[in-house]
Amino acid sequence: MVPPDHRAGVKLSAANKPEDMAELIGLRLGVEVEAAGLAAAGRSDAEAEGIIRAAAAMRRIPAQTSQLLQADFDFHRRIAQATGNRFYGELLESLGPAMIAYPAHRLPPLDQAGHIGPDEVLCREHEAIAEAIADGDVDSARAAMRLHLANTRNRLSRKK
Repeated sequence: MVPPDHRAGVKLSAANKPEDMAELIGLRLGVEVEAAGLAAAGRSDAEAEGIIRAAAAMRRIPAQTSQLLQADFDFHRRIAQATGNRFYGELLESLGPAMIAYPAHRLPPLDQAGHIGPDEVLCREHEAIAEAIADGDVDSARAAMRLHLANTRNRLSRKK
């Protein structure tokens, strides 16, 4: 008997509606918070540098573009790969860039007083995650990822 392909039968639905994105972010909270902690605990120096570079790259890309979507996905994929557990990376690859809720769904302004815009907030959130992972701070990496994904969920719920 031939063993089945470990990926056979895995089919994920597309997240096309706001409620789909909310469910997807719920899944991501369960997976990526732990991935950030594992990455902080076991990443190599090269992986840490790659995560830092991926966060920094987001600042150089115009908002609301497909390049930003890809850069954001690359950041999260690098974290998954730095866990040392191939299933984290495979899960994110199966979700693909569509798992990123930010430029696919336009974000409302976050600061009504005009102090900082959504692009700056997102960059800061990604940089906080990257710094905690690079520092090897497991608890801070988890907290930063949890905050980022919870904020993403809140931003999306404001659009309704």
